[in-house]
Amino acid sequence: MSKSIIIVGAGSGIGQAVAERFGREGWSVVLIARNADRLSAIVAELETQGIRAFALPADASRPEAIRAALAEAERLTGKLTVVHFNAAVVRQQDLFSMSDDEVVSDLAINVAAGLHTIRAAVERFGDAGGTILVTGGGLALAPHADYASLGLGKAALRNVVEGLAAPLASRGTRIRLATVATLVDPGSKEAADVADILWAKSADPAEPWETIYPSAVSNAEAGDRLTVVARLTAKPDQAEALGEALRGLVEPTLAEAGSIEYRLHRDIDDPNIWILYETWRSRADLDAHFAQPYTKTVLDRFPELLARDAELTFHTPIPPRS
Repeated sequence: MSKSIIIVGAGSGIGQAVAERFGREGWSVVLIARNADRLSAIVAELETQGIRAFALPADASRPEAIRAALAEAERLTGKLTVVHFNAAVVRQQDLFSMSDDEVVSDLAINVAAGLHTIRAAVERFGDAGGTILVTGGGLALAPHADYASLGLGKAALRNVVEGLAAPLASRGTRIRLATVATLVDPGSKEAADVADILWAKSADPAEPWETIYPSAVSNAEAGDRLTVVARLTAKPDQAEALGEALRGLVEPTLAEAGSIEYRLHRDIDDPNIWILYETWRSRADLDAHFAQPYTKTVLDRFPELLARDAELTFHTPIPPRS
C-alpha cells in the first residue's frame, strides 16, 4: 500500500515543494486549502510530473471540516501517513491597527487551525501512529510588532510542537517543526530546501523536533558567507530613536533571501551604543540589503541619530573541521 501525505494550507510555495518532494518518492498527495481554483492548478502541475494528487477544498479553521478532510484523504489514498500543517495568514499590520474581526480571523488560521489539524491527525492515526509536520517561522524566534498575528501563530505552534514531541512519541506519533527564518518564493531553492528538511523529518525517526532554516554554514559555503558587526553610537538624546529605527529593520531584513542572521544588541555599559550582528549568504546579498528602501530610510536618518560614523567590521565564518 502506498504512503500518503495531506498538506493543509497548500500553496505554490512550500506546500507545492513538499508535494513534489514526497511525490517523487512515490507518495500520494492530498492538498487542502480554501481556494479550490488554486488547488486545482497545483494538482494539474503535480500530475504532469506523474504524481498522484487530489484536491480537497476545506476551511481548516473549522474542526469538523478538517476531520472530514482527513477521513476523505484516507479514503482516497488507502492510508494516511503524514499530515503537514502549512496554513498561515501573512498580515503586515500592528496589533492596534487591526480590527476585532481581523484579530479573530487571523488567529483562527494561524493558531486554531493548527491545533485542529494536530488534534484531528492524532485522532485519525490512532494506535497505528504517524507523522505530523508543521511549517514554523522565524517570527517565533525574533518577534516583530508589524507582524503581530503571524508571529503569535508561529510562536504558538512552536510551543505546541515542542510540548507534544515527547508525549506523542510515546503513542507512536512523531511531531516535527521546520522553522523557516527566510523569505520563500514559489519554485525557489529555499522552497526545495524546506521540502527536503520536512522529508527528512518524516523519513528519519532520529530527526530533532525542530530544524531552523537556513542552518549552519557548510564547508563549501563558508567562503561566500559574510558576517558583519555594526557598532552604532547614538547622540545622547537619540538613543531610543536609534533603537526603534534599528528594530524596524529586523523583520524585513530577515525576510530577505540572502539574510542568514540579523540580531540587534545593546551595550550593557553604554546604552547609547547599539550593535547589529549580521550574517549574509554573500557580499552581493549585503549590497542588495543596502539598496532596500527600508534600509535607505534608516541610513538617511544616521546624521541626526549618530554621534559618530558607524563602525563596521567584516568577518568570514569558519566551519568546524569535518
